[in-house]
Amino acid sequence: MPEQATGSPRLRTDIASHDLHHIWVRGHDLTADLIGKMSFTDVAFLLIAHRIPRDEERRLVDAMLVALMEHGLTLSAVAARTTYWVDPGSLQGAVAAGLLGAGRKVLGSMEECGKLLTRIDAEVSAGTASRAAADAIVAEYRADGRRLPGVGHAIHTEGDPRATRLFQVAEECGHAGRHVSAVKDLAAAANEATGRQLPINATGAIAAILLELGVPWQLHRGFALISRTAGLVAHVGEEIEAPITPALRRIILESQ
Repeated sequence: MPEQATGSPRLRTDIASHDLHHIWVRGHDLTADLIGKMSFTDVAFLLIAHRIPRDEERRLVDAMLVALMEHGLTLSAVAARTTYWVDPGSLQGAVAAGLLGAGRKVLGSMEECGKLLTRIDAEVSAGTASRAAADAIVAEYRADGRRLPGVGHAIHTEGDPRATRLFQVAEECGHAGRHVSAVKDLAAAANEATGRQLPINATGAIAAILLELGVPWQLHRGFALISRTAGLVAHVGEEIEAPITPALRRIILESQ
């Protein structure tokens, strides 16, 4: 093996390290401090936010992960199920196919919403009223013909029950602050501009709450991926027991 060049950079990460007998995660001994003592949510938050969550923060993160875990035969679920049916030897491929469906329009829209809420926060800090900043954003999206993230839902047209409950939990946990107010201003601006009822959806609520917890918008979609993975594994399990792909293939063939 060639010797490493003198002065070449040394690769490292602050997330985890190990020696012959230990593994450390964010400075905590994995076996002594985390396994059997901390929950999955605790350690996931530790990895992403660099700290173990307080009790009320853990409750909020759990609530968000549960809210996003499952929503029936969504496009991502169908992608996972059909991929597994084509290649039953690739569970990871099927789940990955489903996760690739977490995009700007479906499931992953909390990322763009979080970016907008961060923008509103910066503009408020510079002296602009929150509602005025929201009005400007809505006007921009309407002028460009773009869909505003975080508001409206194809099924829950009268209000997303997940968002309602998440806001209740955020209030109970003392984390219904300026970002939650901002997403409500954004929805109010959208409703007024369009003359339609566009309630805050789950991803809008989650974007606001993650910002309340100090998680930057660039990582928001990651929480959707963490959560939906469990749901996709369940869909693969059901595809094994009661496949829908053969019927889906017949529908496609008959429509041609």
